[in-house]
Amino acid sequence: MIVLQRSALMVIMLQRSALMATILLIAAPAHALEESTRRPFYVQGIVGSVGVWADFPETSGVYWHPEFEFGYHFSGRHDGFVLGIRQGFDVGHMAVGETLLRAGYDLAIPLRNGRFEITIAPFATVGLDYFFDGPRTGAHFSLGLDGKLFFYQGLYLLVRPVELAIGDFVDPPFLYKNVFFNFDVGVGLGIAF
Repeated sequence: MIVLQRSALMVIMLQRSALMATILLIAAPAHALEESTRRPFYVQGIVGSVGVWADFPETSGVYWHPEFEFGYHFSGRHDGFVLGIRQGFDVGHMAVGETLLRAGYDLAIPLRNGRFEITIAPFATVGLDYFFDGPRTGAHFSLGLDGKLFFYQGLYLLVRPVELAIGDFVDPPFLYKNVFFNFDVGVGLGIAF
């Protein structure tokens, strides 16, 4: 019962965050947004990271959460609508992998005539989680926020202050003992090209 209440609360929080991000994007007129000075393709990785799994008895705990991602901005610059593919891992007392599709909308803030640039990148992911020690797979959904600081040409420092995820492993009983939540934070590097 407590797991279901926490699940409902988590879903409500994720819905409110997505709604607020959508309202902010719609409310800002297109001409008011800065254009990025960086190229549309990117490759990024997070290695200084931690993930916390909760409410799933076998996997609860703190994990190291490295991940690698590549993607493309459809504006032709490093801003606007973006799609990417992410491969992540949760390494702790168990090993869990995740393969996710990432969609988001990046907002660029060029500084010093484009020499530096800050990008605020809200995103959502959908995909699969799977255990490496057995044939258990589950659905994974998350909302998060990335910050990017371009410091030399296409190179950037990546900071993820928050990513909240919810999912369900496809083993009976559904929607009870197999529901999981995780919270990830991390830092890494990337390059836009």
